[in-house]
Amino acid sequence: MFTSKKTAPRLSVDKFSSLISDNLALSGDLEFEGGLKISGKVRGNVRHKAGSTSLLALSAGGCIEGNVSSHDALIDGSIVGDLVVEHLLELHSNARVRGNISYRQLSMENGAQVQGTLTRLDDQVQLQLPRPAPVAGEEAEPA
Repeated sequence: MFTSKKTAPRLSVDKFSSLISDNLALSGDLEFEGGLKISGKVRGNVRHKAGSTSLLALSAGGCIEGNVSSHDALIDGSIVGDLVVEHLLELHSNARVRGNISYRQLSMENGAQVQGTLTRLDDQVQLQLPRPAPVAGEEAEPA
């Protein structure tokens, strides 16, 4: 009677300020701000400008060989390298990621493939906390 189905978070894509189309191959690192849509090939690191609310969209035919960072990301192509998404990551059905992924929120469709570790950013913060010093007379815990 009162059933409510949770819907997965979705990003709104209104417009992109930058585009690397499918007929373009780029070699070198790039930094972006706002929206970036990649349908072509990039060989180099792709990172968002620190402190910006950015959106990266990688189309099904798009490919990035390098480390990637963004505030939000919609991935439907392939990435060979580590991926860090500060907010919401959507891995669509054609997504292929060979590298470690760090994210805060994750939506993953059937068919998406990841070869690497998935780490939630909140968990990473807890892992970086130092261990408490042992109290006198107690044995230290093994590392």
